[in-house]
Amino acid sequence: MDENDTNRTQVDPTTKIRQVRWNDDMDGFMIISLVNQVLAGHKRSDNGFTSFQISKAVESVKHGCGIVVSEKNVRSRLKTLKREYELSQLLSISGFGWDAQTGRITADSLA
Repeated sequence: MDENDTNRTQVDPTTKIRQVRWNDDMDGFMIISLVNQVLAGHKRSDNGFTSFQISKAVESVKHGCGIVVSEKNVRSRLKTLKREYELSQLLSISGFGWDAQTGRITADSLA
């Protein structure tokens, strides 16, 4: 564990919520754990992963990276990754682009 790993979490003094700075290793342990849970036959709930599956991801990140995250941190990270994936999929379609100045998606005219 390098010295940056000790600074991966911090508490927001106004909300007392621990914020986590995710890295690729943490993402990897989380995702592999969730995939393994699905492959092992543990069904997902209608609205996503079950608490059991999320708790296994929490354990995986802790054991793999030495960083303690909460179930809320994992669920939040999953939402972020989903948005990033959906954005990358949209930008891969011909006619869509990214305007760095406005921070918005652009689309060619249909006419």
